[in-house]
Parts: sequence; C-alpha cells; structure tokens
Amino acid sequence: MSTSFDDMAHTPAQHFRLVLFGVIARITANCTAGGASAALSAHAFLADYQAEIAPHLEGDSPPWLQWQVKVAEWEARSDAHLPLRALRNAGLAALELELLLAAGLIEEDPRFGQVFDPAGRERRPSFGLLLAWWRGGDDGIDRAEAVRHGLLALLRSGLLQVLNPEAPRPEWLLSVPHSLWDGLRGDAPALRWLKHVATDALCPLEAYVASDEVRQRSAALPALLGAHPDHVLLVRGPLLNGRKTLIGGVAHALGKTMLVAEAAVFDDEANWRLLGLLAVLLNALPVVDCDLAPGETRRLAPLPFSNAPLCVATARHGAWSSAEARAMLSVELPLPDPLQRVAHWRSVLPAQDEAALHRLAGAARLTSGNVRRVAKTASGLAALAQRVVLDAGDVQQACRVLQSARLETLATRLPGHGSLHDLAVDTPTRDELEALAARCRFRERLAANTAAVAQGNVGVRALLAGSSGTGKTLAARLLASSLGKDLYRVDLSAAVNKYLGETEKNMHQAFSAAEELDAVLLLDEGDALMAGRTDIGSSNDRYANLETNFLLQRIESFDGILLVTTNAADRIDKAFSRRMDVVINFRPPDEWRRYDILKLHLGADADSVPDDIDDDWLQQMACRCALTGGQLRNVVSHARLLALQAGGGMRTEHLFAALQREYRKTGGSCPLRPADALRRTQAAPV
Repeated sequence: MSTSFDDMAHTPAQHFRLVLFGVIARITANCTAGGASAALSAHAFLADYQAEIAPHLEGDSPPWLQWQVKVAEWEARSDAHLPLRALRNAGLAALELELLLAAGLIEEDPRFGQVFDPAGRERRPSFGLLLAWWRGGDDGIDRAEAVRHGLLALLRSGLLQVLNPEAPRPEWLLSVPHSLWDGLRGDAPALRWLKHVATDALCPLEAYVASDEVRQRSAALPALLGAHPDHVLLVRGPLLNGRKTLIGGVAHALGKTMLVAEAAVFDDEANWRLLGLLAVLLNALPVVDCDLAPGETRRLAPLPFSNAPLCVATARHGAWSSAEARAMLSVELPLPDPLQRVAHWRSVLPAQDEAALHRLAGAARLTSGNVRRVAKTASGLAALAQRVVLDAGDVQQACRVLQSARLETLATRLPGHGSLHDLAVDTPTRDELEALAARCRFRERLAANTAAVAQGNVGVRALLAGSSGTGKTLAARLLASSLGKDLYRVDLSAAVNKYLGETEKNMHQAFSAAEELDAVLLLDEGDALMAGRTDIGSSNDRYANLETNFLLQRIESFDGILLVTTNAADRIDKAFSRRMDVVINFRPPDEWRRYDILKLHLGADADSVPDDIDDDWLQQMACRCALTGGQLRNVVSHARLLALQAGGGMRTEHLFAALQREYRKTGGSCPLRPADALRRTQAAPV
C-alpha cells in the first residue's frame, strides 16, 4: 500500500475509513496506562487496525499525528463531496470531529465495547472516558477544558446524545444517532419521516412541466438561492402537484441532492437538528413537506450547521414565518391546464396518438402527480381488458383508486349509472340541468375567457332545491355519471365535530381532496351546514357563525364541482345563494311526469307497460295521486315485494295495496277506491 494513499478512491466511505483509523490510532495509544503495546496485548483485535496503519507511518512522531497529515494531503486532492470535510467546513472543530467518531466506534466495530469498559458492563464510551483519553495535547499541554466544551457542543447540536441523563456528567454514556452515523459515512438515512433523493434522480428544471410564468420564475431560482442561501423558498399548491419536483429541479441546478422531511420533523427538536446535520453531510437541499389547514401557523427555527436555502412544499393555506426573519420567496403552482395535462399523459404513454391524449387529458382535471398515476393505472386497466386504446371508463376507474384514500374517510361514494335523459322532470328543470352539465364540461374554457378583474375560477357550485322526493339526489348522481366522474356525498357525522375548529378542518380536507381528484362533491341536505347566521347571544352562536363564515369562504374559492341539495331553501343563508353559479328548483311532478316515473320504475318502455298491469288504471293513478318521485318509487318497490311473496308477477292489485300503504305512511287517504282497482283487475283476461 502506498504511503501517500494515491491508490485510494476519493469517496465518502473511503474518507470516513481513513479519518476513523486516525481516531483508532489515538485510542490505541491512550486507552491503557502502558501505551500502545499494552493496548495491543489487552485487546488483540486492535492489531488488525495497527497492521493497516503501520505501513503508512515513518519517523518518531505520534502515529495519529502522522496519519492526520497524510489524510489531509489526500483530502486536499479530492474534488468529491466528503461528509466529514463538509461538517468541518460548516463549523465543527477538528477536535469535536475526533470525539464524535470515537463515541460512535461501537457502531462500526462492536469489539470496541471491551475497550470502553473491560468489565463488560457498558459498551458505550462515557463523557469522563473521552475526556481522559483526549485531554493530553500533542504538545503536552492539558486541554481538558477544550475537550469538555467540545463534548458539550456536540450534545447541544444533536451530534451526540446521552443514554443516561440522570447519571452524573462524567458517567454519561454517549451515543451517535444511527441515521447520523450513516450520514457520516455518506449513506442515506433510514428514517420513516425523511427521504433522500440523489441528484441524478431529480427532474431538471428544463424538463419541468408548468405554465410559462412558473417556468420563468423557476429558471431564476437557482442563481438567486445560490447567491442568497439564507432565503426560504415556499412552493405552494395542491398535494401531488409538482411542488417537490420543482424544488428537486432547483437542487439539481445547484448540484445538490434533496432531503425531504415530513411534518414529523416538527414533533421533536432532535428531528429538526438532524435534518440540518444530514443536509450538510449529504450535500442536500433541505425540504419540509407539510400542509397547513386554514388558520394554522408554523415558525421555522434555524437549521444547525446548514447554510443551504430551506425549502417548504405546502398547500395554499396556512402561514409560515422564520425565527430569524429570513427573506421568504413564494411560488404558487395551480393545477395544470389541458395542454400541461396532455404533456404529462404523453410522458407516461408516448405511444398514444395526439387525439387520444387530448381526449384523456380532458376526461379529468387532476394534479400533475395524479395525472401520471392515473395514466399508469388506466393503461394497466386497458391492458387487462386487452385493449390498446384507453377510454373514459379506464380514467374514471383509475381515479377511483386515488379517491378512496383521500375522500372516503369523510365522504361516501354514490354509484350512478345512466344519464340526465333518464330523469323524469319538467322541461324548465331539464333545461337547467343540461345547462349545468355544459357548464361543468366547459368550466376551464369559461374561466379562461373571464375578465381578469373578475378573478373567476374553474369551480362550479350548484344548489338543487325542492321538496323531499323530487329527484335532487338522483339528479346529482346522473349528472356525475354523464360527466364521467364519481360522486361523493359528505358524511356529516364524520365531518361535523364538537371541538372548536375541527369541523372546518374536516370540511377543508373534503373540499381539497375533491379539487385535486376531480370528484363531484355533494352536500346533501346542505341547510344543516349553511343555515343563516344569527345574532350573537352566546359563545355557541359565535362559533356557529365562524363555521358558516369559513364555509362561505371555502365555497367561493372551491375549484371543483359542488352540488348542494336542500328541501328548505329558505333556511339557507342568502350569502350562500349568491355564491351559487346555478340554482335549480325541483317541483313535484305533474300527472305526465308521474306516469313516466311509474313506467320507469316498472321497467316499461316508452309505449307500453307490463302485461299484468292495467295501463288505464296506471294512468288514473298518475292523474289522481299527487305523489313525489320518491314516493312512487316506494310504491313500485313494495308492489314488487308483494308479488315475490305471492310467487308470481306484479299485478295491479299489488300496486294498489302498495299505494294504500304509502298513503298510510303520510297519514293521508288514497283517492282511488278499492272497487275501481278490483273491477279493472277482474276484467283483465286470465
């Protein structure tokens, strides 16, 4: 082996090994009263390290001093990022680095446990032991005070931790956190809340898909942050919308890796210190990925040792501040427009033709990350069906997989099949529903053509008002089906919470998920949440008004499709009605609509009814029985049950019995006399 280390690779692992050997040489000389020879006699395994070190030594100076000089010469010839050198450049003294590596030796070689405590009781070095080994200076001067201050500095910075803080200070057992030791070696940490991304795995800014405005601002970020590393970069936008991809592009341009911490980094001060230390060791851009709810605030403390810009990937809501009053830059990432979605689809499915890509991109308005996930899933679904061309059904089913994890904790998916043509309503209501469907289909174009001063968004908010049983919820289901989207009804029992602020958080989560996943959100019986504000007579009134005010603001900023149904429109606050883009009134059906509804539930076609049902009697029922669509559905459903019990097909007498039952439920009397029904039934051919 060359005495100048010329044949050794310039890697973090090799540098760590060389520096560690110097620490071991010092321990070998100082761990016993008899010096190195006594240490080799007491701990035979140290001879293996001595054999590695000895060929590189010459002269009479202490081995560790010679070793340090040779390592420094080797290090000066290296242009690679070396974690230990980066830690020294960030402010860690050479003495502190030696103490740190000595405290963590047990992580590298468990046999050092017997060196730290020959009795075998403790396998970690103590505060007093390291102080005794390192207090003798190279020039013979006692430097106990410097060693003591160095150990305390390592503890304050989080590089060292005490395993028995209740013991006297000299007996403190010192340990290096496992993830930090991995970082010293140049390895990525294995922590659940922390993710390391190598530079070559990051998306360059040139390949980042975004609007021209965002791309222009992003291109200027590397130079700005490189010149001002004390800045904080906030990238705001929906979840899975390219926030971390943009930050990764900045890291790539700066020649850094990326270290992404989840919200758990704020749970413990030690986690925050660890983020800063690992950012230095891994030459990483530190990133905090944390979404705040409306009204929440978060203060960013300084990161120890790190001089890299701190980046935050967060939602549009919540307030961030810096404890050092650092300058904060903000970049807003809206949902991708149709052309950007086409680019994302093309990147996943390059073999699809352009017409198909535009059709697929228009099928769902999703975040950029969700577009790519849906594209992969939809492609797999088409392959299972042995189809090359993807259709809207594949996209809808792929979206459903994403929605289940975000929406189903607060909302329930309502299955829907068919179209608005299957709904039996009067002409004005049908026209309004068709107009609502068109508004939903062209909402992006409509928002793009809105005057800038109006600040229109792509959201569609509709109020479906009418008495119970007039088809409001059915209309919502058929509307979502005709749009090729899933309908989710907010579960009020899960969303409404007695604790202050929790209802707002739950509703915000439901609204945000519906926006990002392009699902239709339904507030059934919306007057329960949208009741008019009252004069404040107690604290309950004040909190109720706060919830109403929050919902007013959130509905106005909503970018998705929201349907609200109510059978008590007069109880809804007027401010909600003003924020609705469409208000559709559902009236009880007239005799013609009732006849159509009956035939629909009987499974009849447009011109006939089942043979066992007297059509004249059915028409008389439609004319004389002023029931809602929901009540007519109940009548047919119960008549079908009576037919099953009788063991035959449904007959007019079953319908009549079910009709009487429905009137008894409401406390009314059936306008059809039994004789009329029986006479018509008996006259029918057997």
